[in-house]
Amino acid sequence: MKEIIDSLVNVEAEERYIREKGILKEHGIRVSHQRLMVLDYLVNNMKHPTADDIYKDLKSKDPILSQATVYNTLNLFVENNIVSELDFNESRKRYDFYNKHHSHFICVDCGDILDLNVGIDNLKLDELEGYSINSVDITIRGECPTCLSKKDK
Repeated sequence: MKEIIDSLVNVEAEERYIREKGILKEHGIRVSHQRLMVLDYLVNNMKHPTADDIYKDLKSKDPILSQATVYNTLNLFVENNIVSELDFNESRKRYDFYNKHHSHFICVDCGDILDLNVGIDNLKLDELEGYSINSVDITIRGECPTCLSKKDK
């Protein structure tokens, strides 16, 4: 998936849409304007948005977009492993296009979320020798440098 993300970054919008259409087709998903909007939003917003964030931001671009369409599209993408659904023990789930196993740092002050390269591939736990690990969910909470610098003032 990292290669797919890299192929979409710093690409002209027209070329990015062609590649995003390809992603949907590869997964057997019918291409629609709304699905492409949601996918493109996730590709360009690596801040782990909620469904409501996505809806609010896209509604101004497409006035006929409904919340149900956004939720249904996200569910379809999750079912087809195009995006990951993240549950940080918050009231709302967040979504991440980069679904390679990785972990997160969450700033407890501002809520920013940072992707961390901690996953199955680089996690060594001797106590789990002989076990089969399907996924790793590590969330580290603390304060980001920006929030820490504000406290120092």
